[in-house]
Amino acid sequence: MNDAQIYALLGNLCEGRVFPAVAPQGTKQPWVIFTLPSETGDDVFCGQSGFTATTLQVDVYAKVIDEATALRDRVELALVPLLPTSLLKTKGYETDTGLHRATIEVQV
Repeated sequence: MNDAQIYALLGNLCEGRVFPAVAPQGTKQPWVIFTLPSETGDDVFCGQSGFTATTLQVDVYAKVIDEATALRDRVELALVPLLPTSLLKTKGYETDTGLHRATIEVQV
């Protein structure tokens, strides 16, 4: 799993305002950022099995929480081809930007 594969699924959201890790300063809201914060390998008696589970986190930032939540739902639909598991959804507010954040975290 790499950034290009994730961007291929999400890149058409927010008029293309989809970025790995951080949005450039001055980006018009709403926007989407994504990260691949961890990978877990599967151990077997003879070494690594080749199976890897990757955690994917996608954060949506918008001025209004309902807009962020609706966009997060679109992200969830866009990720269906990856057959995600362990779905976790959270919400927050960024006081420094004045934006609402809706996050989805999955294992792929």
